[in-house]
Amino acid sequence: MDYLMEELERMGANAIDSFEDKISEVDIKRWQNLFSMTHEDAKHCIKTYRADIDRQRFSAELWLELKTPKKAQGFDRESYEYAMFCRSKVNSSAPTTSSVHTSSHPNNVLRGLILGGPLGTPEDVQNIAGFTPTVVKAESEESETSFCYVTADQERRIRQGLKDRGISFEPGFITINIAAKDLSALPKLGVNDPTLPQHRLNSVAELQHDYPVLYFFYGTLAQPEILKRVLELEDDSGPALKPAHVLDGKITTLGRYRALVNSGNSRVDGHAFMVQSEDQERFLRLYETNMYEVVRCDIMLVGEHVPVKGLTFRLAASE
Repeated sequence: MDYLMEELERMGANAIDSFEDKISEVDIKRWQNLFSMTHEDAKHCIKTYRADIDRQRFSAELWLELKTPKKAQGFDRESYEYAMFCRSKVNSSAPTTSSVHTSSHPNNVLRGLILGGPLGTPEDVQNIAGFTPTVVKAESEESETSFCYVTADQERRIRQGLKDRGISFEPGFITINIAAKDLSALPKLGVNDPTLPQHRLNSVAELQHDYPVLYFFYGTLAQPEILKRVLELEDDSGPALKPAHVLDGKITTLGRYRALVNSGNSRVDGHAFMVQSEDQERFLRLYETNMYEVVRCDIMLVGEHVPVKGLTFRLAASE
């Protein structure tokens, strides 16, 4: 669970940045040009963004890959992180970063509850909030931290349970860097506008909670040894990947990383895999991070003549 330690380190770095009061005119001018902001709006957005200790950041490795082409477009690391994580297509109407951490859908944001105090064990959480979480551990050479995944609704139940019992305790939550899955808002590969009648779901729950579910992989997850490691599979025969393709998408690159984006009448070849459970899907979403989002797609298996409804990972903010 190295990603939990990485999240704690990220939040610590963000907290240090939040104490920086001085905003340079160079940064303000950059944001004005990149995001069509007024001087005051740019200054306000930078200040608000830096004050958000839960904001997402690129890994140093990925930024090294992106740095040269993005600087040529006028970005520095901070402004491109803002562009990717806070001004995606889904959140493009938001003038500040607040909406990126807010969703009416409990599956769009996953949180980690760090166990401690009156919430020190799964039994404590059960007594206070009415559900028993699954505990996982994040270990490093220096420390070990126990936490459990919670949805937005479960977080509300924890806070309300503490309040109802008169317990003055601030639970420790962190936002997990995970690919979003909200199929009512991010409907289908090749679709930019989910509000059009032909793209609406028959049911909001369609494929949102259905398992097993077929996934289409096109990058590293299509490599058996990587998929086996991500899903923590113990079967010596390896994962059952089947050759397949999808339409209405194309592959773009972020440094050496490959990413799927919308593209009409284009074909992408890859492999299909049957994800058996929500736990397996969570491992995949954690691996992909919130630079990607889960969307529906029609998967054509080699040798078959009828596509299968399934899911894949699309680059967030794809056009």
